[in-house]
Amino acid sequence: MDRIIEAYLNDFRKEYNFSENLEQSKLFEYFVNYCIISRLYPERFPLEDISVGGGGDMALDGVAIIVNDNLVFSPEEVDDLKAKLHRLDVKFIFIQSKSGNKFDVAKIGNFLFGVESFFDKETSGYINEDIQNLRYLKEYIYDLSIDMSHNPICEMYYVTTGKWENDSNLRKRINAGEKTLRKTDLFDESENGVKFVPVDAEYLKIIYKEIRNKVDKKINFDKHTILPKIDKVDEAYIGILPATEYLKLICANDGTLLRNLFNDNVRDFQGNNPVNQEITDTINDEGRRGGFVLFNNGITIVAKSILKTGSDFTIRDFQIVNGCQTSHILYNNKESLDNNVFLPLKIIVTSDEEVTNRIIKATNRQTEVKQEAFLSLLPFQKYLEEFYASFTGNSRLYYERRSKQYDNQTPAIDKSKIVSITIQIRCFMSMFLCEPHSTHRYYGELYETNSKKIFVEGHSYYPYYISCYALYSLDNLFKYKKVDSSYKRWYKYHLLMIFRLIATKNINFTQINRKKLDNYCAELQKIIQNEEELIKIFKQAISIIDVALIEFKNKKYTDGQLSRRKFFTDKLINLAEQEHQKVTLE
Repeated sequence: MDRIIEAYLNDFRKEYNFSENLEQSKLFEYFVNYCIISRLYPERFPLEDISVGGGGDMALDGVAIIVNDNLVFSPEEVDDLKAKLHRLDVKFIFIQSKSGNKFDVAKIGNFLFGVESFFDKETSGYINEDIQNLRYLKEYIYDLSIDMSHNPICEMYYVTTGKWENDSNLRKRINAGEKTLRKTDLFDESENGVKFVPVDAEYLKIIYKEIRNKVDKKINFDKHTILPKIDKVDEAYIGILPATEYLKLICANDGTLLRNLFNDNVRDFQGNNPVNQEITDTINDEGRRGGFVLFNNGITIVAKSILKTGSDFTIRDFQIVNGCQTSHILYNNKESLDNNVFLPLKIIVTSDEEVTNRIIKATNRQTEVKQEAFLSLLPFQKYLEEFYASFTGNSRLYYERRSKQYDNQTPAIDKSKIVSITIQIRCFMSMFLCEPHSTHRYYGELYETNSKKIFVEGHSYYPYYISCYALYSLDNLFKYKKVDSSYKRWYKYHLLMIFRLIATKNINFTQINRKKLDNYCAELQKIIQNEEELIKIFKQAISIIDVALIEFKNKKYTDGQLSRRKFFTDKLINLAEQEHQKVTLE
């Protein structure tokens, strides 16, 4: 294996706290899946959920389904996203990783055949449960094709540590596989509707460095004006920029869109809604193109620093806080751009978080923004982050209210200790609201539905922290094979709920005072920190799930179906409370 890739792997192993006993081939698979998907989906995600390699994997090591720019794993998430944007924009991502140093035509053929088989209605032979669930989700999505503005995109990434030299035999096999997929009429008819991407060692290094490093881009911002001094703002500029120059800011070296630049933009890309379609029409109309700068609200960039030499601006560590729609449309129509297309641009240099928050709020008032979009800006979130920071040693977790805020820290932070807002909502709802069956839904919908129960001013921060500390501890037990990891995929949130119900008396946390609730959580923390006791309770929790499974699997329910059913949760609560009473009597 390439020595630099090997160094990256060791770095990756430490950052994600993978066991030293994990085979290098499996570690490489996780690493590749992380690199490919992080580029397409900049939010944090559980690697295990997209890593499908093993027996019955159809020659696929990673599979991700992205709907409206969000990773999805359930029909309910698809429904929530469809209801939110009234459209479906779908991308299927397939990954095969080989740690060997060559591109093998037979293995590429197997990979292509596996992708083809994934889209077949019927297949023969054993298929593992992860692939089965993804195939079911695929069918569910295609049943909603009336809500798609265009057919889904299919992208295939074949990764090795060798060198890609565009061998004619390999290219012939790849072209044949792409052609077969196009003939199904399941995918977008554009050139990129079906795309096979060979990734060699050098390309993999570039991808990893782009993900890890802070963005540093250079543009020529000739038509600009320096704004007067503003409190807590280091520098500020306003002007107009050629759209072709702007693309240099938002594109990677290979021309792909840098989606992580939009993490602080409160709106996802809205697709071809009427407003965005009008922007597209203006770009593609030669007679109207020159007036683009008059019709567009422009782009707002907040940066940590700028190096300015004349009209050359090197912008470092920046986010596009307003202009997600314009950016995506310019990127999607880049072939139509010419020197007549300009757009308004503001660049603000500040390290003050409150200033950044005010800019985000002020520049995102033009159209409706969903409630969850401003979550990270709420005072409760800031205080919750500080509460997490009050713990030390192994109890220290990092609450990430802003996407990727702990990336590129020195020394590097163990990524398994980082808690996103999405994970926080799911843990709290499972452990304290006893709703693990709801965690498969889109987090924004979960928050809007439960906004009077979660992140409420006056709530103790301890239950939020302790629910995620319990998940972190459970994940470590799974990772080091101290409890059966086969329960992780579908039942980890159910295990959090059962753990609390067995370990301590059940409470309604909204009906006891804050001091008593903090004492309750401190008691839970002591149990979590006693590994022997923790293992014992989680094994009891797994036994409770087994008892419930016997009853419901006789009724032909799958794990995926049961994990989403309230009646299954109710059964688990009943069994857990019985177990707690039994332990108390003993």
